[in-house]
Parts: sequence; C-alpha cells; structure tokens
Amino acid sequence: MKKLGIYIHIPFCKQKCNYCDFYSIKWDDESENKYIEAVISEINSYKDKLCGNYIVDTLFFGGGTPTIIKPENLGKIVDSLRGVIEIDKCSEISMEANPNTLTSENLRKYKNIGINRLSIGIQSLNDEILKKIGRIHNSTEALEAIDRAKNIGFENINADIMFNIPGQTGYDIDEAVTKIIEKGVKHISFYSLKLEKGTPMYSLEKNKKIIMPDEEIEREMYYAGRNVMEKNNLFQYEISNFAVKGFECRHNLKYWNQDEYIGLGPSAHSFMDNIRYSNPSDLKFYCDNINTSKFERIIHEQLEKNDLMFEYIMLRLRLTEGLSINEFNNKFSQDFKEVYKMQINFLVKNDLLEINSDFIRLTNKGMDISNYVIEEFM
Repeated sequence: MKKLGIYIHIPFCKQKCNYCDFYSIKWDDESENKYIEAVISEINSYKDKLCGNYIVDTLFFGGGTPTIIKPENLGKIVDSLRGVIEIDKCSEISMEANPNTLTSENLRKYKNIGINRLSIGIQSLNDEILKKIGRIHNSTEALEAIDRAKNIGFENINADIMFNIPGQTGYDIDEAVTKIIEKGVKHISFYSLKLEKGTPMYSLEKNKKIIMPDEEIEREMYYAGRNVMEKNNLFQYEISNFAVKGFECRHNLKYWNQDEYIGLGPSAHSFMDNIRYSNPSDLKFYCDNINTSKFERIIHEQLEKNDLMFEYIMLRLRLTEGLSINEFNNKFSQDFKEVYKMQINFLVKNDLLEINSDFIRLTNKGMDISNYVIEEFM
C-alpha cells in the first residue's frame, strides 16, 4: 500500500495574529460542533479512494489553533480516520499549539489520542515583540508550556521562532533560541516574517506606522539563530527548519519530497494523482456539504511532466540534503545533468550549487538567494 500524509485544518482562533493570513475565524461552541460533523463527513467521502489502497504514516493538525477545540473532538477525527484508512502504528501525529492552551489535563488527553509531536507557536521570548505581533501568550507561558509537555511525556517538540520583526534584534534571537534549546526542544522552525496583503501589519507598514528591518539586519538575525542551533546540534535540514538528528518533521518532508497527501477542512490543500487542489476557505460553505457528502474542491493544477520536474527541483533544493540525481532520473526517466546542463554549469561556476557524488545542493551562498537559484530551472 502507498503511504499517505493527512493534514487537518482547524479553522478557529481566540484572536488572529497581526501577521497571519491563514484562514481562521473566531471560535464558538456551535461552530466547533458543525465543523467536527463536516470534517467527519469529508473523511467518509474519501473512503472508496483510500480504503485498502493507502496507509497513513503522518497526520498533522494545523490551524488556526487546533488546541482551541475539545480534545474529545480531536479524538473523534482520529477515530473516523481509522474507520476509513489504516493508520500506521509508527505514524507521526503532530499538532500545532498555542502555549497558553496547553494545560496538563489536555496534554494527557492529546497523548491518549495518539498525538506524539507538538509544534508550539512561541515566535519570540520578548514580551514587547509578542504584543506587537498580536500573540496572546507571554514568554513565561511559552517556556512553561514546554515544561508541561515534557513532564507529560512529549519528547518530540517543535518551537516556531520568527525573525525579521520590527524592533527585533540579533540578541533577541540568540536569547530565544538558546533558552528554547536549554528546555530540550528537538526541532525549531525558524521563519522570517513576510508581510502578507490584508493583514494588520501589512497595513501598518504600508502607512509607515512600522518599519521592517533592512535586508542586512534580517540576515544578521538569521545567522544568529542558525549559529546557536548548529552549535547545539540542531542541524539545518531545510531552509527554515533545524532538528536534532532523527527529529526532522516527517509530515513536512512529504511536501518537499513531492509525496501524496490530502488536506481536510476549509482551505486545506491536497496533492494526489499529480493534481493540486484545495477546499474553499469558507467554513459555512464547507459545512453545507455535510448533507450531500460531495465536497466541492478547487483544482489549482493538473501537473504535466515538465511541471512536476520543475516543482521537484524547487522542493528538493529547499533541503540541505539536496536533490538525488539518480532519484530524479528514475522518477522522470530523464537525465538531470543533460536536461539542465547549462543551468548547472552556470550555478556551480557562481558558487550557488555544488555537486557531491549523487547529490546536487545549494551552497550557503545559494541558500541565501534560493529563489533566484530555483528560477534558473524554469
């Protein structure tokens, strides 16, 4: 049976962060109940396609804030999945969490459901920065959440850390990353803030109420965090992700390896049979599908061979491991070195790519301008 990843979008937040453009709405009990009914209906709509053909080896609850809904309802989702598709006993089951929603009681319930990896949205340990970006926790709550999770028995913990925030310094990054590593966190997702149209921070910047750090300062923050992580044996395995060996996020690796996955819930994206599609970003519309069990989805791309080849290069070059030339040749029945001979020669000559045995990967210089390097393969 083929392995499959499943992403489940929980579209609720207590308060939307000032930088966030993911689909989410304010939580209430009635909306939660309707959502649970709808997502179970969507799971059942996949029964004929999935049953006996696939086995789930990664499951990821994202949001929004998955920890805002009742643990019992998360359990209902997992039970419904088990009724439709086999979930591997060694599967990675991840859940995003806000620090101040992680009570000891709920953590025990999450563990009983089968959740074995937590991704905690810490973002910063500077309380002024946290207020500025609209987070509803403080630095003390963030560190206490890690302690509680470890005390309950969670060993596989990711912390999201954000840099390039107005008013932030390299010292803030150094201090935050150091303290989090001291807590025993095994994985850090390290993201540069990009202001998306429609968010409050985008409007503030456009109206000159805030000033984003310049490129040089942004790179200083990035290097500060990367240096601390690498000194403490959290190795970079993807442009924005660092982990102790063996604690890489298996679910996210599916995206970068161009593996198949399905997304459940409003706005969730899927990739199956070389087709990329998504559910509409509208909870009411999503819930209206309950009675028909025919979920209307938006087809984004039906990828042809050349599209798949470029996308595979783009995704694999995000990984520090890089792209296996043999795997590419076998997957697409093409000679990578021959098809992209000019691009390879140009990028290697300019110290943006390196070839080591079977693998081609970004250099440190290339990683800093990865978008430019990848565009050369278009």
